Amino acid sequence: MKQDVIIIGAGLAGLSAAVHLHRQGLKVLIIEATERAGGRIKTDSHEGFLLDRGFQVLLTAYPESKSLLNYKDLNLKKMLPGATVLYDNGQFEIADPFRRPSAAFATLFAPVGSLKDKIKTLWLKNKLQKLTIEEIFQQPEQTTRKQLSDYGFRNKMIDRFYGPFLSGIFLENKLQTSSRMFDFVMKMFSDGDVAVPALGMEEIPKQLVAMLPENSIRYNTQVIEINENSVITSDGTVFEANQILLATNANSLSQKFFPKQKMTSHQVTTIYFEADKAPTNKAVVILNASTNKKWVNNLTIMSNVAETYAPKGKVLISVSYNGIPPLDDSTLAENMKQELKRWYGEKVDAWKMLKAYRIEYALPSQESVRNDIKSSEIKISDTLYICGDNLLNGSINAALKTGRLAAEAMTR
Repeated sequence: MKQDVIIIGAGLAGLSAAVHLHRQGLKVLIIEATERAGGRIKTDSHEGFLLDRGFQVLLTAYPESKSLLNYKDLNLKKMLPGATVLYDNGQFEIADPFRRPSAAFATLFAPVGSLKDKIKTLWLKNKLQKLTIEEIFQQPEQTTRKQLSDYGFRNKMIDRFYGPFLSGIFLENKLQTSSRMFDFVMKMFSDGDVAVPALGMEEIPKQLVAMLPENSIRYNTQVIEINENSVITSDGTVFEANQILLATNANSLSQKFFPKQKMTSHQVTTIYFEADKAPTNKAVVILNASTNKKWVNNLTIMSNVAETYAPKGKVLISVSYNGIPPLDDSTLAENMKQELKRWYGEKVDAWKMLKAYRIEYALPSQESVRNDIKSSEIKISDTLYICGDNLLNGSINAALKTGRLAAEAMTR
């Protein structure tokens, strides 16, 4: 049966497009190469634990997710605003005193920067709350590091807080990411919460799949050729449609048709550990700001955020390293544990590695980003279209938005 639209790829962008097209009454078929939907957002069940493929969170202030998703049904579990920072001589708490008053005293006296730096952080929060997202993305671009310097933050504040914090978000340590992305992310943190669905981040694509008719997705099917009104899969099957939407990463298939797509990306390695006792009871991200850090960028006790992530009586710990290290999983896990002993002592020895994720394409490079795209950049020919977060910026919001914009372009 000829479809109205064939979508290649069941990541968030493809699913968003499918939902919006379905709401317009179009017959849509998604062809997905893997065994389930979600793209980079997947959750594995392993020995009773829920393991997201890499440390991932939802920023609830994202306008596209607020519009498309049902947060209540996702049963979101929120992290505390702020962070714990590990540094050479101990650890300290940093938090927005207006959103987490109990941490105000600790934040005031934390050796992360001067009082002026902390006041300036509140000034930045106020400044970004007044700006619209559109205004943020119209600003001139420079590196995040330069932006922080221009805002007046001293090196100590950058090295001990913003550097470790942002490198865990942008997955690069030099803060070369666009200043627009910094302002956007900080606004999202300020305007909403950081959360995960109780049953893992894959609940987000699962919710989108549930918005589509049954049998809308053909799994474990690899597309090897795209024509104006048809696609051919690896088993030789030809699928026909009036329009085709390519919703994959900037891989070899998309490069054939869209050579201007970005290919560079940031990588991350996340190892999950099982423990009998949590090193802290706080549901916060823990940042490594020590001067000799090597194998640990950040960690989170996921079972503190959502107890459903671990079996009863067990603790789930996520530890991340930016990049793909030249070590096997067991060696990396041991190195991480040895590094964390400095703050958590010998009890770290009892942590058991559950699984390691080496993610080659975790985020598109974001030296230059935007929040909107011309329809002429989405429409490649009369029947061929494209979407994906790499067209705008590396975020759940951008993935959902490009899917929506593609659907709008296809139904004009």
